[in-house]
Amino acid sequence: MEKTLSPSLLARLRFLRAFAWCAACSVALVGVAVLSGWVFGIGFLKSVVPGWVTMMVNTACVLVAAGLALGAGLPTTPSQSRLLLKQLFAGFVTLVGLLTLMEYLFAVNLGIDQLLMADDSTMELAKHPGRMAPAAAVCAVASGLSLLLLGFRPRLSQASALITLLTALVALVGYVFDVGTLRTVGAYTSMAIHTVTSFMLLSLGIMAAQPLAGFIRVLVSDTAGGTVARDMLASIPIVVFSTGVLLLFGEAQGLYDNRFTLALLATLSIVGLTQVIVRISTRLHRVDLSREQAQTELQALNALLEHRVIERTQELEAVNASLVTEIAERKRAEDDIRRLSLTDELTGLHNRRSFFLLAEQGLKAARRNNLASLLFFIDLDGLKHINDSFGHEAGDLVIMAAAQVLKAGFRDTDVVARIGGDEFVVLAIGAGELPEVISSRVQALVDELNQSGRCRYPLSLSIGVASCQPRELRPLDELLATADALMYANKQRRREPTS
Repeated sequence: MEKTLSPSLLARLRFLRAFAWCAACSVALVGVAVLSGWVFGIGFLKSVVPGWVTMMVNTACVLVAAGLALGAGLPTTPSQSRLLLKQLFAGFVTLVGLLTLMEYLFAVNLGIDQLLMADDSTMELAKHPGRMAPAAAVCAVASGLSLLLLGFRPRLSQASALITLLTALVALVGYVFDVGTLRTVGAYTSMAIHTVTSFMLLSLGIMAAQPLAGFIRVLVSDTAGGTVARDMLASIPIVVFSTGVLLLFGEAQGLYDNRFTLALLATLSIVGLTQVIVRISTRLHRVDLSREQAQTELQALNALLEHRVIERTQELEAVNASLVTEIAERKRAEDDIRRLSLTDELTGLHNRRSFFLLAEQGLKAARRNNLASLLFFIDLDGLKHINDSFGHEAGDLVIMAAAQVLKAGFRDTDVVARIGGDEFVVLAIGAGELPEVISSRVQALVDELNQSGRCRYPLSLSIGVASCQPRELRPLDELLATADALMYANKQRRREPTS
């Protein structure tokens, strides 16, 4: 599928995949670092800054499990063992979050808050020592559900991750602007700063792990909507946060009061957002201009193509007309070539190729119909002497005379062929006559021709006959060899002087 994506989209997909891996590793490492801080009593690992909120042991375990679950679900086609690990770790995250929320909602103590490690340092300061904050429990439940749905229901997974991101973002804003109510629920403990950042990073990693689904698909696309979304999500939070931090710093330094701060915040926000809108509008305007230009060029190209199609159609019609004539002439030529390839040019009889094709089919048909077959091998006597004495034209006349005799001596259904210079063969299927009768008829026609004087040169034929009954299954080569041997023996007997 990656081969069909544009290079820019592929680059964004690779970046998101790398970001998801980094998020998984970072979240798990934060959890491990906090657990190490509890085990070895290292304060800054638990609270980052002295006096700030401490991350609880349960929260650290949840982060480790969430990071491992995200890492196990990242491969494109994870194995069954990876899927099982992902579901187990995600289920643990969801379970811990749900149990903690039940403790808050029903005012019960399920004994999970200090199950792994006692939190003596906060016994007097916290109402529920060792228990993660309500907002952290909400983030744990949402993150666990998002990880459970990772790879199965991407839209719901991203929606749950978005809940985690928004919950953690509210707490982060409370830290940045020192608004305690944004990171504290009633009299309960607030989220630690590294808990907030870890859940934000985890939610972003979960959404990045599913880039071709939900609203992330629009965000990474090459469309105008994707361009606008990327620009706004990259610019607006930076503008708003930087403006708020700048004004908060000025107010802390006593440069202006609350009313001036609000007025300046509104002004700077308007200026910053206007700049973002102008920049995005400019980019979209350029895209629209490029699209209009491309549309104009496409219309011109279509008109040119239509004109060329008309010209080419007329040319093709003329070519087709000539092709019809050419095809007809070629067909006639092919018919002539086919006829010549199967016919002896001098005598008009079948040639060697045609005889073998027809004879094989004829013998098969004779076996099927239980008919006897006769194969005559006929040699023209004295052809070499005639060629040497009177020339090849005289020899051709003798060959044509022999062909006329054979046509007259055999039936129209018999296959009469010239297979060599002075060699003829005839296949007679179901002749109904004895071979001697047929041979005598042919010899009588030869004598009649010689007596009539129609041929200036005497004609003499030597004949050998091989018979084949339908059940003998004798191949054609064997019949030819037998008939040839009998013809040669007949020729020799005729040459011997009579006593």
